[in-house]
Amino acid sequence: MPQPVPCQVEASWQRSLNYGLQRDDDSQPWVASGQLKEARAENAWINRLAEPLLARLHPELTSHPSIMVLSDACGLVLETHGNSDFLHKAQRYALSPGNLWGEHARGTNAIGTALALQQHCEVSGSEHYLSRNAGLFCSASPVFRPDGLMAGVLDLSTPAHAPRPDAAVIVQRAVCQIEHAWTTSAAGTQRWLLSLHQDATLLGTAGELLFIVEDNVLLGANRRAMEEFALLPAHFGTTAISALLPQLELSGGTTRTVACNQRHYALRQTPPARRYPGRGIAPPQVDVDPLKAKALRILNAGIALCVTGETGCGKEHLSRELHARSRWRTGPFVAINCAALPENLIESELFGYAPGAFTGASPRGYPGKLCEANGGVLFLDEIGDMSLTLQTRLLRVLQEKKVTPLGASTSREVDFALICATHQDLEARVAAGTFREDLLYRIQEFHLRMPPLREWENREAFIHKLWNELGAAQRRLTLGEAVVNELAARPWPGNVRQLLSQLRVLMALADDGEQITLADLPVQSAPAREPTLTDELAIAEAQGNMSLAARKLGISRSTLYRRREKRQRV
Repeated sequence: MPQPVPCQVEASWQRSLNYGLQRDDDSQPWVASGQLKEARAENAWINRLAEPLLARLHPELTSHPSIMVLSDACGLVLETHGNSDFLHKAQRYALSPGNLWGEHARGTNAIGTALALQQHCEVSGSEHYLSRNAGLFCSASPVFRPDGLMAGVLDLSTPAHAPRPDAAVIVQRAVCQIEHAWTTSAAGTQRWLLSLHQDATLLGTAGELLFIVEDNVLLGANRRAMEEFALLPAHFGTTAISALLPQLELSGGTTRTVACNQRHYALRQTPPARRYPGRGIAPPQVDVDPLKAKALRILNAGIALCVTGETGCGKEHLSRELHARSRWRTGPFVAINCAALPENLIESELFGYAPGAFTGASPRGYPGKLCEANGGVLFLDEIGDMSLTLQTRLLRVLQEKKVTPLGASTSREVDFALICATHQDLEARVAAGTFREDLLYRIQEFHLRMPPLREWENREAFIHKLWNELGAAQRRLTLGEAVVNELAARPWPGNVRQLLSQLRVLMALADDGEQITLADLPVQSAPAREPTLTDELAIAEAQGNMSLAARKLGISRSTLYRRREKRQRV
């Protein structure tokens, strides 16, 4: 078991200062119950992998005034478990579900700093940046997905005067078991699972190294394997397994092998039990899709990215993955829905305000989302719904890289990457006079269209991917071929979000070991998919109005013109 690395308190404190935090700040950033519910739904690994483990740890946790805290990759607390007395006391520190513990929100703390460092971290007493948290001792480790991205944090917290000497061991062992189970289940029945350890007797334990392989390409690994072979998320989907294991021949069974690092390992090969069309859990799309790979390079260069697509097609999910893979990953991912807040609130949310700037304002002021995003990524969802007045202020910030809070006389410099998202046709809104053309050019330096689910290739494979990620393997639940084909053929107007909800319902109603059949599927509530609308038909229906035709097709007007020019050249 690797030893916990010392917390880089000095560097973390400097980051806290850069976020504009004050040591005596007693604010407690939190999210609304609806956002917490969505975050819990998006982090199904907690229910599937973490909570059964925590149930086994319950006697160990309750015997001491300690609690286990689970957060997402943004530091949002999702669940807490442990000693009931300390759970109650922890509420004084806002160490409860719905509260934000990223460094940008709470300064130096084990959860936020572990996310920033991407490694185990302990923060005790006065090492916390905020004075109000000095009564805590916390030991935290990030949890990594099989594709190398951080999923969240597991934290063990106790009173500062009674720290647990075994906190790091408990946390790291639990994280290791979670990552092992996650990688095993991600392989499912569709791809090879390779298990390695220098000691053959430890194969099959949480201490082994795991690789997920398909068509001789490395698709995933557990964190132990990533560290031993210096693997990054960019390696998955692009690296041949032979680059790591030159002697490998996929044949099944247990053998000895020499890896590229010249170490000798016992190797166990678990072949796929069955094959499905497509690639099952496909390699992370950001790496495999050339357009998305470009988007990552754009983000790393600090160029504004605009993601468009229908509701539920994964715009925010993609943006979070890009942030997690980018040079901005040590900074925060700050998301704000421009359509969800009234104009009088969104201005103060974005730009912040000085103490006493308006009636009801916090006496300490508020830095605002733009300042919170400093050093990270600002994600403006539904940017097309922003008022013209705010568009003007946002344009000035993007041009000058300075933010002036409401009621303040001084500005603060900021540096962040910008990702905007919308389901609207921004060019049409420019034509209608409801969106500034100069702002469009500033936020859409690079345009990425997310296709709706009905346009995806290998939808069957994607359905199997989601099904496995929801924990089907642990419950021995399978989808019949006819069910997969039927689900793949449906139009899904709510896109991935709707499909995921449907799969959760099917899983909740199924008994362990059951195969889902067509009889288990609910009757479609949405109308059947209409025949494909061609460019020519859309233009005819729009009576030659190219903007209207583009909206009918779900593309931009410029894209429609380019497609017509391309056909004319052929």
